[in-house]
Amino acid sequence: MNRAFLDHTVRQCRNLDGLWDFTTDPEDIGLSQEWQKQFPADHGQMYVPGCWNNELGLYDYRGAAWYRTRVNILEEQNLQVIFHAVQGFAQVFWDGEEVAGHFGGFTPFSFIAPRAVPGVHELVIRTDSRLGEDTIPYHVVDWFHYGGIIRPVEIQVLPDVFIEGMRIAYTESSGGQIDSSCTVTLRSLGEAASVPVTLTLDEETTGLLTAEVPANGAATLTFSHTLTNPRLWNVGQPELYMVRASTSQDDLTDRIGFRFIRAAEGKIYLNGKEIRFQGVNRHEEHPEWGFAFPPKLMMKEIGILKELGCNSVRGSHYPQSPYWIDLLDENGLLYWSEIPIWGAHLPVRVIGNPVLEERALTMIGEMINRDFHHPCILFWSVHNEIDTRSQEALHLSESLAGLVRKLDQSRLVAYATMHPLEDIVMGLFDVIGINYYHGWYNGKVEQFADMLAGFHKHAASLGCADKPVLMTEFGGAGIYGDTGWEPRLFSEDYQAEILAKALRIFREDPKVSGTFIWQFADIRGDLRSDRNVFRDRARGFNNKGLLNEYRKPKLAYRVVRDIYRADRYPLS
Repeated sequence: MNRAFLDHTVRQCRNLDGLWDFTTDPEDIGLSQEWQKQFPADHGQMYVPGCWNNELGLYDYRGAAWYRTRVNILEEQNLQVIFHAVQGFAQVFWDGEEVAGHFGGFTPFSFIAPRAVPGVHELVIRTDSRLGEDTIPYHVVDWFHYGGIIRPVEIQVLPDVFIEGMRIAYTESSGGQIDSSCTVTLRSLGEAASVPVTLTLDEETTGLLTAEVPANGAATLTFSHTLTNPRLWNVGQPELYMVRASTSQDDLTDRIGFRFIRAAEGKIYLNGKEIRFQGVNRHEEHPEWGFAFPPKLMMKEIGILKELGCNSVRGSHYPQSPYWIDLLDENGLLYWSEIPIWGAHLPVRVIGNPVLEERALTMIGEMINRDFHHPCILFWSVHNEIDTRSQEALHLSESLAGLVRKLDQSRLVAYATMHPLEDIVMGLFDVIGINYYHGWYNGKVEQFADMLAGFHKHAASLGCADKPVLMTEFGGAGIYGDTGWEPRLFSEDYQAEILAKALRIFREDPKVSGTFIWQFADIRGDLRSDRNVFRDRARGFNNKGLLNEYRKPKLAYRVVRDIYRADRYPLS
């Protein structure tokens, strides 16, 4: 399941989920031996979607692996195959010929096989989960980097002229009305055609236009509509609209919520009302499923977040499942979305690498294109914890923030810094996130007050005193079940104590617009015997979760729940 609703009802779609033929390629010989044409006879099988590192014997495997399935069609058809997420590098082969490639593990890519002939076709994909000097994320990263086809693979039957996409934009006009425009793109896989297109909003027709689509080309139509009594999407009030473009042979549905965001005078406003954020950081990871996170568990996590008193979630540190973001839309929870540039161990020379910059720009474009219509997303974040004291970071920030503003001016551009007292890039952003761990990696938790005073002074010196500030990471590890009479390091008691003290400091600072605790649940760490980083990860996990890896609450969960649900700091 990829969405919480059907995005097509006319177009024929089905998932290719299930058992695929599978083999690892530790010597990286598959391409030279043309496994895409002759798959190894001694192959095993792997469930798709899934992560191979969850399987016996593959726990530590990093490298190339190959998947194969067969597609049987009964008549000539135009087929589109969509990979909703494949970890790392991917090369796709259709009947032995390479038809697509992709870098980056969390956004979709696809290919079209026009006029595929009846019979059995082989679909083969080579994946490579290895990280390096110019990959995103970098090869030293503070989460386990699973390999595999982590989200569904979908096959669709396309008519000769199909709806390629749509983009909805809107503004608020006088009297509280909303003026919207919807651009619909159609593409031909054959002859030129005149195609009538109908647009509906919640099943009410709002426009009917005819597209003149050239042979093997594309055409766009723009529909305009005014909503006279719009229902605004808000925290805890998830007002949503279904938008559908259709022709006689095809259709495309998406969902949108109308809301307005702005940052001014150090505050963030949603629909004209100041909002303060009570959130957590969430990795989309589980020790049994890795990144191939099941929808049922996503629904449970929504309930856990609401019970905690959260009004927001930070998607650490990569674009998460569209199904998850649909659930946030439906429950009126706010979301911070970002690409996987995790920079605590990222050298400055790599920050300045043009290959990394190019890949980051591509990832930003794919993230925004996929998730543009989700009302829960208030922030596009471009990097996390890189060395923002450097000129290289300044250049990269200019480039990435510039692209975000070019693609989407309706949201706030954000980042998270681990150098709040020396940062030089904050002037480029709408919102500043601070990641700091007093009480854990350095100092005592009480030192947060002095750190914030120093940060506010530094921000003012850069002309950024009016930038909203969020505490985007803070906390400490607590091993589930380790309790006692005093707050010791790694105990549940200590974790709860430092979070309670930190939240008290942050909530008393009028210049801090909210908090995202690190983190929602314990996650598997990337510990290796051949290197010294992350050796403080007891049990092989980052144990800073309010819940353990199986979603059982720690003492910190109940302490934070009492604070987040207190009347003195309302949700909106």
